[in-house]
Amino acid sequence: MASFDELGLGPELVEALLAEGIETPTPLQADAIPVLRRGNPAVLRAGPGAGAMVAYGTALLDRLEPGEGQPVALVLVPSREVARATARSMGRLAMGSPHRCAALGSAFALPGHADILVATPSDLERAIRSAEVKLDRVQALVLDGAGPLLEGADRVGVILEALELAELQGIVVADPLTAPVRQWVDEHLRRAVFLPTEAAGDDQAEAPVQRGVLGLRVVESSADHRQVVSTVAQLLEDPVHHVLLFFRSEDRAADAADLLGLHGYLAGSPGDPATPVWLGLDPLADRQEMEASTIAPERVATVSLDPPLEVDVLDRRHGGRTGTHVCVATPREVPHLRRIAREAGYRLEELPEPTPPPAGEVQAFRKELEQTLASEDLGAYMALLDPVLERWTGAEVAAALAALVRRSRRSGGEAGAGRMAVDADTSRPPAWTRLFLSVGSRDGAGPGDLLGAITGEAGLKGDQVGRIDVKDTYTRVEVQDAYAPQVIEALNGTSIRGRSVRVDYDRGGTPGGRGR
Repeated sequence: MASFDELGLGPELVEALLAEGIETPTPLQADAIPVLRRGNPAVLRAGPGAGAMVAYGTALLDRLEPGEGQPVALVLVPSREVARATARSMGRLAMGSPHRCAALGSAFALPGHADILVATPSDLERAIRSAEVKLDRVQALVLDGAGPLLEGADRVGVILEALELAELQGIVVADPLTAPVRQWVDEHLRRAVFLPTEAAGDDQAEAPVQRGVLGLRVVESSADHRQVVSTVAQLLEDPVHHVLLFFRSEDRAADAADLLGLHGYLAGSPGDPATPVWLGLDPLADRQEMEASTIAPERVATVSLDPPLEVDVLDRRHGGRTGTHVCVATPREVPHLRRIAREAGYRLEELPEPTPPPAGEVQAFRKELEQTLASEDLGAYMALLDPVLERWTGAEVAAALAALVRRSRRSGGEAGAGRMAVDADTSRPPAWTRLFLSVGSRDGAGPGDLLGAITGEAGLKGDQVGRIDVKDTYTRVEVQDAYAPQVIEALNGTSIRGRSVRVDYDRGGTPGGRGR
């Protein structure tokens, strides 16, 4: 497999990809990037989760010069939410280049002056009519999610009328390649290259051998790590004693390990009999470690927390062994996952939602806890917990202790089982999560600026935001655990005091630095 260097991308783009945990191109990216860098029109059979944005995003950033205040590339997507996420992802790739990426209809400054502009057809049409966006320098047009986009063909037609399509590089991204998409390509992009090449023919090919069933867990957001805990809790039932979780990057694995630890689950390397949860990045090496152990395959559940990008990756993670196999995906990623599962010979079956513990059990546990608080002398225990409270909030420590107590009771007093039930009762006191923001006092930002940004952009209330600790070059902010993904999604890429902000889970120690 060629590296991104060998595909001809500049060093600043290769570094940006590495910073995002993307080290090796997928077959689609390896095929598409050289074609797109030469300015050729192309049709990519790919949906969300297949890595298409990296393919066309890096090629456009590498090929096109900045537009000096006007867009040089337009990316049309089906919704504002997708536009915002796409612009932020492309913006992170463009960090080391002079290009600026923005989305219409979101909190981006002067989007009409961005070099790469992402928008829905309706937002772009309005911006064209109001002269907010000028199209004089546009050299490339991307339809990402062409199937839904072409259902509103009238609005796309208005945009095409304002462009000289024959002079543009046209890029169509869709999965499946439906009849309307193929017809549009035949009418407007007759010289387009289909990638992968078999996409030019039958789009419903199936594997010659049916290999079994993959469980499917659909989640609202891939940024919400709470689904990791609920999935692990549901799967750790007899005969399953270990869960192998596959991730695309070390950052994702580290965040999940922290959350699992907070809920009482020990996470370690594949094949370790002492830990119930195993973290995997390299399917071949991790599967070899697991198979070299004495643990029976039926005692292991294999879970893709990030959907496989391609058939080979799916097969390396889940193929060739008995046991339970599950893929987790957002609704937008499901079509891509269904296609590669079909091509690999698997049938997807949605997992039932995990059931919460009985209400009576929750009430009894809460009552016993209150009695202990009222009647016990807790001074010695407070001294014992002082070092822990320097790193975690009181609410987080209390939640972890509650998890340990309930796990011990359910396993008959033996904590080694590494299991607990996730309490889904929403009336419990909220847990808190600490976030890292790449803006500090040197940028002129104070607690009021940070609180205003969180409540304004993410829609949180003041009592859902905890301690705000402003340092020279960064800030740590506590928010209620349930809203952490919402804050990360809303603030990433926005500006505070004129500085573009990066937001992520706080990883302790030096800003941004914690290993697995």
